[in-house]
Amino acid sequence: MIPMQPPKHALLPILIFLLAAFFSNVSADSTTEAVDRLRPIDTASPRALVESYHRGLVRVMELLQQKDVHALRRQVQQITMVFDFSETPPALVDQQGREHLWLLTDVIGRLPKLDLNEIPDAEKVSAKGITSWSYLNTELTIHRVAKGPRAGEFLISPETFRRLPDFYAKVADLPKRSDAIVPVEAYQLYRNGLGTVFPAATISKLPKLLQRDWLGQPGWKWPVLLTVAGLVVLLAWPFYRLRPKNVEQPRDDSLDLAVTLRRLALPAYVLISMQLLEYILIRQLRLTGMGLIVSEVAVQLISLFALAYILNLLISLLAEAVIKVLHARRASLDSQLIRLAFRILFWIITLMAIAIISEDIGVPVAALAAGLGVGGLAFALASQSTLENLVAGLTIHGDHPIRVGDFCMIGNVSGTVESIGLRSTRLRTLERTQVTIPNAEVAKHTLENFAFRDSILLQTTLGLRYETTPDQLRYVLGQLREFFYAHPKVINEEMRVRFIGFGAHSLDIEIYVYVRTTAKPEFLEICEDLNLRIMDIIDQAGAGFALPSQTTYLARDTAPDPERIHAAEARVETWREAGKLPFPDLPDEVREAIGDKLDYPPLGSPGNKRSDVL
Repeated sequence: MIPMQPPKHALLPILIFLLAAFFSNVSADSTTEAVDRLRPIDTASPRALVESYHRGLVRVMELLQQKDVHALRRQVQQITMVFDFSETPPALVDQQGREHLWLLTDVIGRLPKLDLNEIPDAEKVSAKGITSWSYLNTELTIHRVAKGPRAGEFLISPETFRRLPDFYAKVADLPKRSDAIVPVEAYQLYRNGLGTVFPAATISKLPKLLQRDWLGQPGWKWPVLLTVAGLVVLLAWPFYRLRPKNVEQPRDDSLDLAVTLRRLALPAYVLISMQLLEYILIRQLRLTGMGLIVSEVAVQLISLFALAYILNLLISLLAEAVIKVLHARRASLDSQLIRLAFRILFWIITLMAIAIISEDIGVPVAALAAGLGVGGLAFALASQSTLENLVAGLTIHGDHPIRVGDFCMIGNVSGTVESIGLRSTRLRTLERTQVTIPNAEVAKHTLENFAFRDSILLQTTLGLRYETTPDQLRYVLGQLREFFYAHPKVINEEMRVRFIGFGAHSLDIEIYVYVRTTAKPEFLEICEDLNLRIMDIIDQAGAGFALPSQTTYLARDTAPDPERIHAAEARVETWREAGKLPFPDLPDEVREAIGDKLDYPPLGSPGNKRSDVL
């Protein structure tokens, strides 16, 4: 060991002041602080590390004498750099580094003095390829860091750092050497201190029962811990009462400053109180060991939940503000997708925060990500239908086949679209019931959107009585065509009125017209007018509508006319003798002779040339 003697005037009260005043606001001389910051720990070899460690402790005693607390704190933090923190959660490096520094100091203070020449220097390390060295063949090991930002440096190994509490427990009953740089029980003074809240002398006056260890902590710390935690919970009650009664997802009607502040009150209090609780319990109360780890992890997790709630609330409010600015309907797919985009943003930020805090408290993010990957695969398999509906919802948004307010038919279900969500679409039927259809089903079925039509088809068949004469029928057809051409709500270009055939009980006239409207109620009004006027036309022609009926005629049987029979048979015999029977078809010369000889349009029609001449 380096033969250095501590100052003789270093007294126990001064060291107590040293260990209890890390958070005081005493100013340090800027020159001394600059020198301290520019004098790093020498880690080129085990000997250099031990020299730096002892030199740092001597400097601590000098600063103690000068009562330069700020520089003292910097010096202690610098000495902790002798440890390899590669396996220590970043959130615990500062506090565990201080705690384990005093554990190491008290352990080495009980070991025999070590000659400096017994420790390998840089030359010996280079010559022999030394990668680790044990202090007096104990389990206190200095090793060369293989990877990371401090690769190649000689530091106290992570295994040694982790087991220092065990090493201290093994030698705690042994006295310190008289020539130890820190002759007092530094670790006990550190863990029994209360930071700068109360003087350390107050702790020494407590009953012995409260100074004993309870569950790894001095007994007096537990009442303080429970009191502080109880105050935090008690003070949360007014903020809890401030929250709005409606705790549902914010909507555009909740974009109110007062409502927003009431929603933010409780999580903001939790976030601030956790930071204060961390300062009191970890830095002032100075929990050690497992108590330090549990407290730090709990504070970080609760802070994460509070921060996530605040972020979720703010992002939801921002999404509703965007929806309001864009004048999108609250239940429309556009609004749903805006909320989804902001929700994805929230989860991206939250997952990044979880990753950072997980690394900070020592949770391996790589293993966590692998676990989430396996869990995500299982979740994807379990929620296959949900994902299918989500993809279908995005497809509906991309194609825009329907919008909120459209009247449509999906499969055999018709109704007005009330909302288009990410999972399902809701219709209000004509019976005023609500039908919810999964988006996957919407994408699979034929979708008929009546809101996109430019007109409505009126197609019907009029059945006139068989007693209607041909000229009566011609009159009806002509009048109907004139009527539809004249009506302002009928599209003339695609209008059709035709005598289409002989029905079982009627002469059938097909009406096929497009009505100039897109609203169903107006279409029914126009149809009513058209039907009444059609009835007037039929009545004016002296015709009537046919009803399914049978007519029985009573008459004497009349024999066929012999002359007509003989004429018809003679004509067929002439065809036969001439070889011109029109079976199975007319002869070619006959077809050429009679082709296009009939009047069409009929004689008297506007398109007939003979009628034009006449």
